[in-house]
Amino acid sequence: MGMAQARIARLTETDWRAFAGVRLRALTDSLGAEDPQYRLESTFTAAQWRRRLRAHAQFAAVVDNRPVGLIGAQRQSTESVYLYSLWLDPAARGHGLGRTLVAEAVNWARAQRVTRVTLRVHVENATARAVYESLGFTLTAPATGAADEVMMTLTVS
Repeated sequence: MGMAQARIARLTETDWRAFAGVRLRALTDSLGAEDPQYRLESTFTAAQWRRRLRAHAQFAAVVDNRPVGLIGAQRQSTESVYLYSLWLDPAARGHGLGRTLVAEAVNWARAQRVTRVTLRVHVENATARAVYESLGFTLTAPATGAADEVMMTLTVS
């Protein structure tokens, strides 16, 4: 897979089919097709996918016009943006694309004039934690309601 041609694109409503495809691939890969979240989203209509693309910023890593990675960014308050659901196609891992995706979402957050970006990561996901740390995120707390997740925060003032 020629990672050199990878570009990061902010998905818009007209990209809803591509977004649905990569999001459902991500859920299947991460959680499995029996997972309630996958089962729910696999029934989404075009209107529901479009609504999600309106409500949150979704960034895709695109190689040969095919999305191979995804991250969501949600404005949580005037002060804060929350990043979620970072995923890369297994074939696209290990080329620095995850870091590029997160960096793009952080740039977007900075443009929103917030003071911090937060995310949750699995305690044992050393790869993801290293990516976040390389961009300046620091461990802040155990994630509320999830014993196996921790919160990380980046100050972007």
